[in-house]
Amino acid sequence: MLSVSLEDVYWKACRWDLATYKRHLGSLPRYLSTLLNGIGRTERRLAIARYVEGLLLPGRRKFIRPLAERLNVDSQSLQQAITNSPWDDREIWSAIRSEVIPLFEPFDRWVIAERAWTKQGNSTAAVDNQRCGANGKKQHCQVSIEVLASDGAIVAPAAARLYLPEAWATDGQRRLRAEIPEDVAFSTKPALAIQLMKEAARDSVQPAVVVADSSYGNDQDFRLALIRLGFEFFLEIDPSCNEAWDCESTLPGLEGELSTEPCGLEDIVSHIEPAEWRNCSWTNVDGVPRRTRLATREILLDSGPYHIQNSQEKVLLVVDWPIGDPKPYRCYVSQFSKPPTNARLLRLSRFRTYEGFYNECFDRTLDLGCYQGRSWKGFHHHLVLAAAAYLFLLTVELKGRRPFCPSLSEDYPIDQALAVEIARFASVLLRSGNPVDHRNGYSSTHLILSKGA
Repeated sequence: MLSVSLEDVYWKACRWDLATYKRHLGSLPRYLSTLLNGIGRTERRLAIARYVEGLLLPGRRKFIRPLAERLNVDSQSLQQAITNSPWDDREIWSAIRSEVIPLFEPFDRWVIAERAWTKQGNSTAAVDNQRCGANGKKQHCQVSIEVLASDGAIVAPAAARLYLPEAWATDGQRRLRAEIPEDVAFSTKPALAIQLMKEAARDSVQPAVVVADSSYGNDQDFRLALIRLGFEFFLEIDPSCNEAWDCESTLPGLEGELSTEPCGLEDIVSHIEPAEWRNCSWTNVDGVPRRTRLATREILLDSGPYHIQNSQEKVLLVVDWPIGDPKPYRCYVSQFSKPPTNARLLRLSRFRTYEGFYNECFDRTLDLGCYQGRSWKGFHHHLVLAAAAYLFLLTVELKGRRPFCPSLSEDYPIDQALAVEIARFASVLLRSGNPVDHRNGYSSTHLILSKGA
């Protein structure tokens, strides 16, 4: 029996408070100097640095006005830098991938994820009543597609982009109001994920097996694109809406030969022989032993117009089905460069603590999902700076948890203007006499220091 322990690598929550933030302010000048090296004017870099400082402050309501109050700066400078300034968010994403992501290696997967940004009204860029893969429900929201590099326990965002619904892509008036660039056309979520993975690969993010839910695994074009790009993958698939040919079928009547018609994937799963199942176990975060069974089978997925023998669709079906359960926990289609071990399959299927860690840090600890801007550019500026804030928190976490943790390269000298700004910010944090403004739920520096907001 295979035993996999997760207890020693799982983090239930990140410990981020004002005292921790102040202890690690000394690391912020080099971190921001590295990310903002190619952004341009000093005033622009300072405003962006202040925005990241505000995002990192413990507390809620990370809107521009309360952020400016907490930072003791003019809110107009922050508004200009995020909403109207012409800097390219892809410059910072590239710096993140080249300089920050390698600090967290090694990874064993790239996760394709979606994040819903709940919104009201219809004027904010790309807002629609749409399904988000993160919760599987429809809601009035924006949806960002993300590529996350992970080792199963932690996760580092490597690329992200707002999904533009087709109704928006063809509505010239709404595009104009939301300042959506002319070169941004409609793209399906799987196609957008492929674009983001190409960007990550160009910046030499350590390649790893691609993991995604069934909305991607069911998409034939997505699977074929991964194969053409040379990615390994482990994709959840819905057996109720897919058909395949069983390469080593024992289904009644097939006599070991491929059928001229594909079988339902559910039929193939239900006819897996008892001898093919492998018992596996692991220990969850509470120390409770858990068990499941894994089975693998080579199949040819039905590729529609593609020929039955098209090797591009020959995949390894992986079924995770605990004994006694009425249906499988999950089914996957996969391709690996060499035959995977059961330990690797179990890890990819069950070791997903990154989901809780990332969402806890992003939505609760840092409250990064509350951006209120309406423009396309402003959203993407916030998105990359939110990722930068989260990754700084993650570097702090790793320093306290890993015996060996690399530091940022010293190839980029510390930007003295940013160093002066962060010293000013440190002095703001040390003051406690600022007035408290309780209107609209805003809080000033005094409230942060006295109540840990």
